[in-house]
Amino acid sequence: MRKKLLGIVVLGLLWIIPVSADERFIPLELFTGGEIREDTEIKFTSANLVFGEKKRKKIIGPEEWKNPQTGKTIKVYKRTRKGQSGLKTQLFTVTNDGQCIGRVWDSRRGGRIIENGCKFPLGVWKEGETRSFKGSSGGKPRKIELTILKLGKKQKDKVKFNWKLYDGSGTLMDDNDYTFSPGKAMIKLNDKKL
Repeated sequence: MRKKLLGIVVLGLLWIIPVSADERFIPLELFTGGEIREDTEIKFTSANLVFGEKKRKKIIGPEEWKNPQTGKTIKVYKRTRKGQSGLKTQLFTVTNDGQCIGRVWDSRRGGRIIENGCKFPLGVWKEGETRSFKGSSGGKPRKIELTILKLGKKQKDKVKFNWKLYDGSGTLMDDNDYTFSPGKAMIKLNDKKL
C-alpha cells in the first residue's frame, strides 16, 4: 500500500514540475538594478544606479514621499532621465497587491498623480502570462496590460515583457517591449510608435 501511495505521489510531482517550470519569482531589484537576493520577498532595498545606453537615467531610493492629494506617506524610488526637454522625474512604488511596481507621480505635463500604476511585473509570473490592471493618470481612467515575453528560470535572469496602456474607452495609447537585466535595470526599450 505504501509503495502504491508513493508511486502516486511521485507521478503527481512529475506532472507538476513541467507545469511550473515556466514560472519564476521576479524581484524588485531587477527593476532597481540592485543586488538580487535568493529569497522571494519583495523588499524596498537600496538603489543608486545610473543606467541606460547613454547613462542619462538614474534610479535612487527608497525615500519617503507624501501624496499631495491624500496626505499619505509611502516609500518610493525616484527615477530621472535627462533629455532634450530637461529632466523627467517619476516616482515608483509597489502596487496591485505586490504584482507590480508602478508610477505614483510623473513630472511630465505639469506633474500628475497616478493611481494603481503598473510598469514592471513583480512576484511569481509565467512566461506568456498576461495580467490587466485598472488605474488612473491625472484623474483619467487607464487600463494597463503586462505580458511576459521571455522569463528565464532564475531570479538573476533578465526579463522581457510587453506593456500596453489603454484610455478609459479602451483605445490603445502606448505599446512597448522592455528588457531588464540584473545589476543594469532597463537595458532595452522597443517603443512601438502608435
